[in-house]
Amino acid sequence: MFTNTKLAKAVKIACAFGAASTIGFTGSALAQESGATEESVEKIQVTGSRLRQAEFASAAPIAVVGQEQFELTATVNTEQLLNTLPQVVPGLDRTSNNPGNGTATVDLRGLGTNRTLVLINGTRAVPTTAGGAVDINSIPTALIKSVEVLTGGASAVYGSDAVAGVVNFILKDDFEGVEVQTGYETTEEGDAEIFNADFTVGGNFADGKGNVVFNLAYTDRSDLFQGDRDFAATALFDDGDGGLEPGGSSGVPATAIFNGGFNSFSGNGGIIFGQDGGVRPFVSSGQVNDFYNYAPVNYIQLPQERHQATALGSYEISDTSELYGRVMFTDSRVPSQLAPTPIFETSTFTLDGSPFITPAAQQIISDGIGLGVDTDGDGIDDEARALVRRRLEEVGPRRSEDAFTSFQFQVGIKGDIGDTPWFYDAYYQTGKVNNSTAQLGNVNRGRFNQALLLATDANGQVILDANGNPSCADTSANGATSGCVPMNIFGEGNISQGAADFLKTAVASTALFEQKIFGATLGGDSSDYFELPGGPIAIGLAYEHRQESFEFLPSQDLAAGTIAGFNGAPGLAGGFTVSGLSIEMKVPILRDVEFADLLELDLAYRSEDYSTAGSVDSYKIAGIWAPTETFRFRAGFNTAVRAPNIGELFAPRGEGFPGASDPCAGNGNLDQTDALRQLCQATGVPSNVVFSAAINPASGQVRTISGGNPDLVQEEAETLTVGIVYDVTEEFTFSIDYFDISIDDAVGAFGGGTNNILATCYTAGAVGGGVGGPFCNAVNRRSDGSIDFVEGAAQNIASIELSGIDLIASYDTEMMGGDVSVNYIGTYTETSDFFPGPGEPAIECAGNFGADCGEPTPEYKHRVTFSYGTDDFTAQLLWRYVGEVNDDDPDTVFTVDKIDGTSYFDLAGTYFINDTYRVTAGIDNLLDEAPPVIGDNDEQANTYPATYDVFGRTYYVSFRASF
Repeated sequence: MFTNTKLAKAVKIACAFGAASTIGFTGSALAQESGATEESVEKIQVTGSRLRQAEFASAAPIAVVGQEQFELTATVNTEQLLNTLPQVVPGLDRTSNNPGNGTATVDLRGLGTNRTLVLINGTRAVPTTAGGAVDINSIPTALIKSVEVLTGGASAVYGSDAVAGVVNFILKDDFEGVEVQTGYETTEEGDAEIFNADFTVGGNFADGKGNVVFNLAYTDRSDLFQGDRDFAATALFDDGDGGLEPGGSSGVPATAIFNGGFNSFSGNGGIIFGQDGGVRPFVSSGQVNDFYNYAPVNYIQLPQERHQATALGSYEISDTSELYGRVMFTDSRVPSQLAPTPIFETSTFTLDGSPFITPAAQQIISDGIGLGVDTDGDGIDDEARALVRRRLEEVGPRRSEDAFTSFQFQVGIKGDIGDTPWFYDAYYQTGKVNNSTAQLGNVNRGRFNQALLLATDANGQVILDANGNPSCADTSANGATSGCVPMNIFGEGNISQGAADFLKTAVASTALFEQKIFGATLGGDSSDYFELPGGPIAIGLAYEHRQESFEFLPSQDLAAGTIAGFNGAPGLAGGFTVSGLSIEMKVPILRDVEFADLLELDLAYRSEDYSTAGSVDSYKIAGIWAPTETFRFRAGFNTAVRAPNIGELFAPRGEGFPGASDPCAGNGNLDQTDALRQLCQATGVPSNVVFSAAINPASGQVRTISGGNPDLVQEEAETLTVGIVYDVTEEFTFSIDYFDISIDDAVGAFGGGTNNILATCYTAGAVGGGVGGPFCNAVNRRSDGSIDFVEGAAQNIASIELSGIDLIASYDTEMMGGDVSVNYIGTYTETSDFFPGPGEPAIECAGNFGADCGEPTPEYKHRVTFSYGTDDFTAQLLWRYVGEVNDDDPDTVFTVDKIDGTSYFDLAGTYFINDTYRVTAGIDNLLDEAPPVIGDNDEQANTYPATYDVFGRTYYVSFRASF
């Protein structure tokens, strides 16, 4: 076995040979130390291969985040550290309130979490959602030895889902001793605190034949609201004149109604109610307007309480065989919170004689939206009907409480086959994730409509009791705990407690993901039979049988979609089984000859049979040529596949609310031409509200109905990487790699998403656009011209093109009495194009952000660490740069259509008090860089909080004791 000195030297040799790039210390990529005997070298596996070799060079770039980085950055939630890598586009994290589901995910290259395979010690982690995403919060941070990130297709080795690459969490499975750690983090404002503590104990038994490691961990993360930060406290709109103005939602606490029939009164088609039941024109622009500011009560950091228990063990049952196992348990509770429920409901309400509406307002409403029945002939219709927009503050906050309980168990046996160079590894793994959700603040739409119609007599007059109070026309409970209570929505604060209680509905759901895997590997080399000039051929055979199932059980209102508040979600049940066979070979053609210090070929092939998608195949051809010991070329071509996941296959129709703009409302991405006006009218927009704020999508979101498609087939991808690795000196090494990924038959929402559907529908000459075209057919409007919903079912019609360059460099030397190192990793994204369908123009996302591209994808970003260490302390300065990005629709006039490049600097250090105790302290966002503040083209909190720091300067300290 290696000593620490030998291990460190071996790591450096491995990096020089292109096995991996290291960010901090790692022991996951070893090469045989020059002069070491064969018996002294442990054979290991590196992510991207199941082969074991003492001297291992990878034909694909692997970034390795070492244990030291976790300690120096006091990482509690792993995604925070991974998101600093330039190959990663942030997925869901601690800021993901809306959108978000309480999980944390990793997204390589921005190709989606469903195309990023997450492994633990080389085997699959249990997914959390029907979409196959893994909540990496379920992996205990204290036990992570390193994280290996392989970008590019790896389906030939690991199977489906590894289209973008693999993130492999390597755990400490040989720990000896006791370690106690506790940490605390807070911002300069004294908020957004995070406290964590963990206890790890491990040791050998049975004369060193066995080892057991046990860990307990606890995390308590406090909430932070948008209202706690000036830049996020007010929802902002673009004012159309190069500035930002207060905005929000047209779903207001006083109730608003937009209709062309009010033009003569309001001038813009909208009215808003006063507390006395009177009306006035709705003010829809300017620094003082009537929009509801929903921002302050939204989380900008989701609170979390997490408990974890993990046990790892191994036992040598003979000189050649070892039993091993792993048990992991996580209980994570993460709430999310939004402003009180806005209801946008086309409702009929009692008008003539209503005690809730003044006579003057009754006349205005009757003239504008009356239903034409005037029983008593007083010139005011008995009832009116319209899309009413009401913020139901009286019902209380809208809050979702998510509890995730995950369990994973693995047991296996591995070892050598006698004295031969062959080895085996077989394991069984099972895991479950249970997600229980309770939602507060939802209301029942049917009871909302019921409470608006008052009891009337034969003359159409409202019947009042002795106290002047009306009653419901339908007094039934309609699923509530008590009978109907009349509701006065006409004015802020006018809904009584009884009416609010009648509206409320209890909503809950349970989701269960279950996974079972049996896997076996047989590997070795040809040394007993023959060798090539470069050495024996290494070969590995693997079999895997995997079964996954998901069940989502919603309560009745949630399943039926009869609620306002959170999105409706029908029940879902589905699953699949898959069996796969793979073969992998490493062919060393030449070694230690002139012009070929190494010439090696890597080959792999995998065939899988899905119960849903049928047979899928993938292969890999890669190679390394090192003309000298210090310089080598590497290249790889992979085909990769992704079978559709359970959600894509089996999800029933459900609703979501993605960000989008309506060209017919005047806030879209097209010029307001006469041709566009005519097309808007032809697709159901009344002439008097075309280009009017009256039909603006509420809160910049458009209701979208989507669902699964059991006829989906697998995605197919091709990935190419070509690069060089150059060990310039003993101190300085760098690598540069070009990558190109093409995905065909990509599964995605029809038309590339809601915003693109709307833009294509109303673009003259666009394929599939115009009246009668599939894009306009997907847009469903209400009678007042506003969008009711957009159809967006999953289909295999999209394609994706991604290309760019990764550059990695490291410099290590001794200077000023210590070790100095500089590690750089940067990514230039040349192309990131999404094609919604055949013949459709590309949605270009390299260097862009916005409604179509989502999270910013800079053309260039990097991560650089400068560190200095002695026997007593280690210090590090981290420089993270996020390049400039532009709004993805240049035709849209946004106040902020470009976000400049942003640099973040983090300073950290560890002081070793003695051999037992050490303390780590640091400052994130050292220069207190503020996030970019944008208007309608934001994600949430007037920015993109997963990409740009929203907390400000943050301090942390961690204390660790090892015995």
